[in-house]
Amino acid sequence: MAKCRVCGAPAEAYLDYSRTYLCSRCFNDYYERKVGATIQRFKMIKPNDRVLVAVSGGKDSASLLAVLRKLLPDVEMAALYINLGIPQYSDHCEEKFKKITEVLGVESLVFDLKRELGFSIPDFRRTVYRRRLCSPCGTIKRYLMNKIAVEQGFSKLATGHHMDDIVETLFNSYLHGDVEQIVRLKPVLSSTHPKFVAKIKPLWNVTEQENLFYATYNELPVRTVGCPLAKGARSLEQKRYLSSLVEHIPNFRHVFLSSHMRELLPALERSITAPPLKECKKCGMPTSGEVCAFCKRAELVLGKISNQSPKFKV
Repeated sequence: MAKCRVCGAPAEAYLDYSRTYLCSRCFNDYYERKVGATIQRFKMIKPNDRVLVAVSGGKDSASLLAVLRKLLPDVEMAALYINLGIPQYSDHCEEKFKKITEVLGVESLVFDLKRELGFSIPDFRRTVYRRRLCSPCGTIKRYLMNKIAVEQGFSKLATGHHMDDIVETLFNSYLHGDVEQIVRLKPVLSSTHPKFVAKIKPLWNVTEQENLFYATYNELPVRTVGCPLAKGARSLEQKRYLSSLVEHIPNFRHVFLSSHMRELLPALERSITAPPLKECKKCGMPTSGEVCAFCKRAELVLGKISNQSPKFKV
């Protein structure tokens, strides 16, 4: 049996990119040091920050909330769950969310999309997005996370995006030449408008597998079912393709992300200027156009299901 490289106990975790075996205790120490180093390196959280942590019920955001609570016990923190109204999934995730916030002693905020705004993500099946529901889902979640953070007075919004997510998004953006998306994807996306909260990604340097280990070894309550609307999504195909690359080149993600941050991103930042933000004519939140993407999609779906307008405040 393989032994832990640090203490010599029986190993439970294997990190393929560094060919390292660790026991559960030493892995937890390693994971927490790694996340802590990322927070310090990018100056993500200051002592006086109020941090809102987006939690989905899955292993990644559960690990994020747990490690932030442990590393930063004195920082004011709350967790947010957005119930998207997906049958046999959203309520299950909300149950896991409530359990982990109770276990960790973190204030919990729940936003029910159907109850608050009159539509759910499955309602988009009646629109042009019926074959690609992940697109409006992402738009809706990003908008609401920012809006709730602004209204509740938080200074930082933390999400559970990990290295696999980031490399997948970068890979796809490079493939399609989406330089604006490439420049926006950073460990810290600073606030550029009073109604735009700074976004942070403390799991920037950890892999999905490491999140699974951390959630498992710490017995975190996480969802046990996958999103039924994600079946057949193009992102899953891309994930499988990148996984096959990692099988042949275990450190591919680390090398790719390091090269991007060190060489490519600085060059792109010098040549790309972000469009100025204005306020949406309908909801008043930041957007680069006259009407924000959220309002366009909300009006679209509400028009299909009930001929009504969004119920949010301006």
